[in-house]
Amino acid sequence: MQLPLAGQPLHTRSLLIELSNAPDGLRVWGQVLDLRKASFVPMVEELHTAGLIHDMSLDLGVDPATRAIRTLQVAQRRVAVEASAQTGGQSCRDVQPRLQELVGCALDDGFPAELQEVFGGPRGCSHLLTLLHLMASSLPPALDFEASQGSRRPGELIFRRSVFVDGHEPAEGRLHLSVQLMDFHSAPLDSVEDRLGILARQYEARVLADVDLSNLEVLDLAAIERDRSAATLGQATWRNEAEKVSGLVGRPVMPGFGKEVRRQLGVEPANRQLVDALGQVAPGFVQCTPALADRMIQQLARGRGEGGGAKGGSVFPEFMTRGGGKNACYMWREDSPLLTARPIPRD
Repeated sequence: MQLPLAGQPLHTRSLLIELSNAPDGLRVWGQVLDLRKASFVPMVEELHTAGLIHDMSLDLGVDPATRAIRTLQVAQRRVAVEASAQTGGQSCRDVQPRLQELVGCALDDGFPAELQEVFGGPRGCSHLLTLLHLMASSLPPALDFEASQGSRRPGELIFRRSVFVDGHEPAEGRLHLSVQLMDFHSAPLDSVEDRLGILARQYEARVLADVDLSNLEVLDLAAIERDRSAATLGQATWRNEAEKVSGLVGRPVMPGFGKEVRRQLGVEPANRQLVDALGQVAPGFVQCTPALADRMIQQLARGRGEGGGAKGGSVFPEFMTRGGGKNACYMWREDSPLLTARPIPRD
C-alpha cells in the first residue's frame, strides 16, 4: 500500500534513533539531517543554497532501571548560523551547554515538559528539540518490549527508529508532506537461528498531508500502519487509519497541529507510534518552506515589477532575509543580532 507523492521535490528530513546495550547501561543515539533540494534563502552575509542544511546528533547514556539520562553528548556538524562578525560571534552551537541540565532527567511521560522548560523556543535549537522529543517517545515502548527478550551481548543493537519526512510541490500554492516512520526491534543475537530471525518486530506508519499554502490548512490527510515479525512477514497487511486522522483535516498545519494530534488521538499505547509520525508534519512543513522561496520571490517580483521595487530596496520579504521566525530558537530570539544585523553594504 502506497501513499503517492507528486510534484517538485523540495526537502528531505531524516531522523534516526538507535538503542543499544552498553557496558554500563544503555546507549541512545540520535541524528537529524536536513537536505534542501531546491531554491535558496538569503541570509545577512551569504545564501543558504540547496544542499545539506543541518547535521546534528545526540549520544545519551541511560540508566536501564530508572531510564534517567546519565551522560549527554551533542554534535552539531552543520548548523544554519555560524559565528561571524554579523552575528556578533554567536552561533547555533551556543546552546549546547544548556542541554547538560537534562542529565538526571528520566525519559518518561514528564520529560517533554522538562525539555521544553530547559530547551524550548529561544532557549535552544528547534532541530535538537524535535530529535529529543522523538528519542523520549521512542524509548519507553522499546524498553517495554525489550523486557520480554533475552540477554544481550555488549554493544548489541536493540532497537532502531527511522523517520523520513519528504516535501513536494504538486502545484503552485500546494504542498505534499509525507512521513514514513519505521521501528525495528531486533531479537537477542544468541537466540537467532537465521538472518530473518534477527527481526523481533517491525512497526511502520506512513502519513501523507496535502497542505494549502494560502491558509496553511490541511486539505487531506492519509495514514496507514502495519506491524510485522519474522513469522508474519508474508501475512501482515496495512491498516487504513483514515477514521483516526479525519478530525485533523481542515486544521492548520501550524501553529498547534502537534497539540491537536495529541488531543484527538490521546496517549493510548495503540496510537503512540502514529502520534509520533503525525508529530513530524509541522516540523517538516517548517523545513520545506525555504525550498518554496522561488515561488514567493517570483510572486513578489510580479507584484512590484521585475526590476525589484523601489530604488535601494529589496524584493525579499523580511522573514526570508532573516531565514527564521522570531523566537523559534536561540538564533532567532527577539534580541538576536540576526534580527538587527545590517545587510551587506551596496556600492
